[in-house]
Amino acid sequence: MRSNRSSKQSSLDELSRTVLTSKAITITQPRLSLLAILLKEKRPLTVEQISRLSKGKIALSSLYRIIKDLKDSGIISEFQTPENTKVIELTEHQDDHHHHIFCRECGTITDFEIGATLERDLETEIRRVERQYSVSVTSHSLELQSLCLNCATGKAQL
Repeated sequence: MRSNRSSKQSSLDELSRTVLTSKAITITQPRLSLLAILLKEKRPLTVEQISRLSKGKIALSSLYRIIKDLKDSGIISEFQTPENTKVIELTEHQDDHHHHIFCRECGTITDFEIGATLERDLETEIRRVERQYSVSVTSHSLELQSLCLNCATGKAQL
């Protein structure tokens, strides 16, 4: 079992190295650790979750600096939850534009995509807003607040 876990970690490290190299970013152990966590988890994470999952490999002060560097290079993006908590996610390896569902009870964040027709209609509406208000919209997001199944049924694990 240990070698299987080592093999998975090695694969995550290699992919992390590839991502950093493709953007001409210096490879450091904390950067590799952050990317490996995001690649392994495959979901948006708060700074606190990343810190906990790093198991001491990334100092909190370094984590904020690494997030800024990777955000500036376009590898990750950050957004705020409805409670104004900073959340980080990979932008690399994401093929489609997506939105987020926030569980208002446990804080779980789930990515989702809307259908192509609705996305097109939304883009049309954004163009109308741009004309009407003389602005240039650079991005948009759709955020749904909900109760996840575990919280709705009282089974949330905290």
